[in-house]
Amino acid sequence: MRPLLEFSPPQRALVTGGAGFLGSALCARLLGDGAVVHVLDNFSAGFEGRLPRNERCVLHRLDVRNLEDVARVLFEFGPFDVAYHLAAKVGVRAVMEDPEGARRINEDSTQGLLGALKLLPMGERPRLFAASSSEVYGDSRDALAEEAVLRSVRGVGRWAYAASKVRSERLFDQARELWPRGCGPVHLRFFNVVGPGQDSGAGFVLPRFVEAARCGEALNVHGDGRSVRTYAHVDEVASILARLAGHPAVPEGPLNVGGVARASVLELARVVQAAAGSPVELRMVDPRHELGDSFAEVRVRIPALGRLAALGCGVPVMGLNEIVEDTLRRHSPPLVHSDGGSPCESRAS
Repeated sequence: MRPLLEFSPPQRALVTGGAGFLGSALCARLLGDGAVVHVLDNFSAGFEGRLPRNERCVLHRLDVRNLEDVARVLFEFGPFDVAYHLAAKVGVRAVMEDPEGARRINEDSTQGLLGALKLLPMGERPRLFAASSSEVYGDSRDALAEEAVLRSVRGVGRWAYAASKVRSERLFDQARELWPRGCGPVHLRFFNVVGPGQDSGAGFVLPRFVEAARCGEALNVHGDGRSVRTYAHVDEVASILARLAGHPAVPEGPLNVGGVARASVLELARVVQAAAGSPVELRMVDPRHELGDSFAEVRVRIPALGRLAALGCGVPVMGLNEIVEDTLRRHSPPLVHSDGGSPCESRAS
């Protein structure tokens, strides 16, 4: 019988991109655990209204790419027990609109945060959990373990985002000497984190379907709809991330974070259609008409979660129906999406 782990919730946390979809859910969970949370966000994708109204939630409007601004927060308001680096350009539509711009933003954000952390004494550097992505993995029809082959840092177009995440992981790894042995950065490779409040404007599939169903519009399914994804509810993921910060010994390096709700895109659309009780049609569309000829689809994306499960911090267990029903019930999209459109505007995606 394994001994029970003694978790020590963080008292002071730093969250870059904390006004984003996952970031705001994480902030709410950390605040619920009694932490003081400092949020760094330039609102290029986040929304202040997502953040909990709490005197222990301190917002800093700044760009993480600016080393001096990040360093000021670290020195004036630290030391912090943990830092979560979630700031990034995300979403297939957002990336395809400007692949090289997305690459620069993501890599420069990593450099800005690392540069600021280097200025701190080792004893005052927070444990770092940095958002990576399942996009870093190459194609596979099997469950992807952390040791799987990664994509090239030279990827372009559709793969510029993946390349930026591989590059960021390497930059963090090269800076392991900033932390005590074995306590270096953890690369959080997320697999389709979804749920209420996600912005469809960047191209995320579940909020697109939910908002279309609510507006009585067709659910546009890319390609043949057979691409398989594995979904995890944002609240479950936020809970796990908070517990990771209090874990006595999380190994440095890559860590898959995902759920067990597996379905093809067409199956997801049918679940949304049924849950919404709406007679909207399912329409098969060519994604290249919206995203460009360079768009390439990943057919299967399944996480191997053995490493996460072994830590004892939990694994997302919500099924697809429960995730969809909760998203339909609680989803409140921004009045204006990141693509500039309103929730009930007809869209080609």
